[in-house]
Formats: sequence, C-alpha cells, structure tokens
Amino acid sequence: MKMNISNIYIAHKSETCFSKSGNPLSVYRNLSEAQESADYQYTQSGIALTAYQCKTCGKYHLKPTEFYCEKLSSTCSCTDHNGKKKDAYPTAQDAEKMVNIRKRAGIALFVYKCPQGNGYHLTSSKGY
Repeated sequence: MKMNISNIYIAHKSETCFSKSGNPLSVYRNLSEAQESADYQYTQSGIALTAYQCKTCGKYHLKPTEFYCEKLSSTCSCTDHNGKKKDAYPTAQDAEKMVNIRKRAGIALFVYKCPQGNGYHLTSSKGY
C-alpha cells in the first residue's frame, strides 16, 4: 500500500503518559490519525502496531500488536491482594494473551471468570 505523505500525522509527545522505559508516548487526536500512523510505521519497520484510546489521557497511542490486549472498563468490585482494582478482559482469549505476555517477564498468572460476570481476570494463585 502506497502511503500519501499528506496523510502522515506528526504525533505530539504526551505530558501524562509514559512508556515503561520512562519516555513520553506519542499522542494522536483520533483513532484515524493513530491508525494511519501505525500503518505507515508498519511499512517502514515491519512492526505491527495497534492504535488504542488511553484511559488516562483520553487520547490515542500506539502499542506493538503482540503486546496489546483488549480490556474492559471494569464495573466489578474485584480487587487484588493489595486492594487495587483488577483489570477485566472481555474474553478468555484476551486474558490468556496477557498471561503469555507476563510469562515472558517470568510472571506466572492464571485466568478465571469474574464472579460478578464482568469478563475474565488474572490471578497469581493456582487455587483461585
């Protein structure tokens, strides 16, 4: 697919959202801009990126597709052992993808269905 350079958007750097390495994330105004940038970057690098709307700033960022998992806007009251609200995944497959991502970092997690009917959660306990 030939990209028209006029369709490439200059991303601004976020003042609120940062990568795990501490660098500010690129920010796009809308999903269309983010997706076009993801498509362009794929033609340049061969790395597939997914555009997503950030829950922190409400803008759009890009993430490598292999590390992107769909999450629900949690409406349950499930919490982890520290009292922090648990992430909820819409399908067992989405939750399993996160299990595999975390496994790469040496963290063993297991998927279970939310007892309040809000998708699936992850736990470090085998006996969940």
